Amino acid sequence: MSSQRGVWFPAVFPDRCDGCEKYEAPRCIKFCQKKVFELRDGKVVVVQPYNCVYGCSACEPVCPKKAIIFPMKETASTQAQYEDKGLLRKVACGKCGKIFLTNREVNICMDCESKR
Repeated sequence: MSSQRGVWFPAVFPDRCDGCEKYEAPRCIKFCQKKVFELRDGKVVVVQPYNCVYGCSACEPVCPKKAIIFPMKETASTQAQYEDKGLLRKVACGKCGKIFLTNREVNICMDCESKR
């Protein structure tokens, strides 16, 4: 991995993921050939984040619950400096006050960010 490109891997919203209970197996696990995901306690978790190919987000639309997110490419390089990479944390949006989960170092929710 090139340090100039930064860190790139998905995060899974545990409150959205149901392990694809309506399907034979979690769709992201079946889809990802790099073995980034694993099923634990009925939820998909990222177990091999550095196996993810930089810039790939092909598994995101595969998730029927929209539980998979990726960092924005502009912020991916700033994540490399943090030891807790990939862990979701609750943040209050600095613009609208909405509480959201993120693995990025931002305090603006995706809704407000898209309105820029």
